[in-house]
Amino acid sequence: MGKPPAQDYILGLDIGVASVGAALLGNAHIVALHVRTFDKAETAKEGESLNTIRRTARLTRRRIRRRAFRLLRLRRLLKREGLLTSHDPAELDSTISSWQLRAEGLDRKLDDHEWAAVLYHLVKHRGFQSNRKSEAKSDEKAGEMLSGVTANQQRMQQASWRTVGEMAERDPTFRQAKRNKGGEYTHTFSRADMEQELHELFKQQRAFGKSRASAAFEQAVHTLLMARKPALAGDRLLNMVGHCTFETSEFRAPKASYTTERFLWFTRLNNLRVSGRGEIRALN
Repeated sequence: MGKPPAQDYILGLDIGVASVGAALLGNAHIVALHVRTFDKAETAKEGESLNTIRRTARLTRRRIRRRAFRLLRLRRLLKREGLLTSHDPAELDSTISSWQLRAEGLDRKLDDHEWAAVLYHLVKHRGFQSNRKSEAKSDEKAGEMLSGVTANQQRMQQASWRTVGEMAERDPTFRQAKRNKGGEYTHTFSRADMEQELHELFKQQRAFGKSRASAAFEQAVHTLLMARKPALAGDRLLNMVGHCTFETSEFRAPKASYTTERFLWFTRLNNLRVSGRGEIRALN
């Protein structure tokens, strides 16, 4: 008895976000059908990706960790300069508001404890800095924050306030609250304005004869105020790119690359079909 004739099989897959269907076709018949369903990787209420929740929580933890380390470095710097006797944040507590001290620092000499409290407050609440060129359009929250920044910059110019701290302390707009409340971003300040305030405070304190307001100290505080991780580039960027499953020595191509877009274009062109008069055919 001879061997049965060889058959050509076609495997069809229908992969969705909550199911995977499969069909195995022989020469003239269906060999097997299968479907597997599962829960979507989304939240039940908002329909957001579960990875979005994890990513947001991870970014929050990272931001808190970096801010804590930045403030620790500042307290160490303040101790080296003789403004503090320890790294304990409780030593910076004062009966006078830090906003008030930031405003008064423009017109009088601050003592060491007041000067340390002002610098710590500036670095801790260093304002908003946009990371994207078109953030106002791509991110609703960032767009609202940028609108708040622009409005406060205009208010500061119109009222001739010298710094953000002076405006927040003495402008009637900020009498009830200095910071954003209730999901609003009208009290958002720019990091560039905080940077300008830092330089202005050091300039005024030096003019009042403050011994611990040297240019070297100013530069050290400024470095902490503006500290941020550099943008990914070069080897640091390649370290985050995986390797191809088949060409293990090659990096995976990003979706927005020329080669990927060219591949997708040719794939769609190759799969394109013309339908008409009961006939379905590929492009000639």
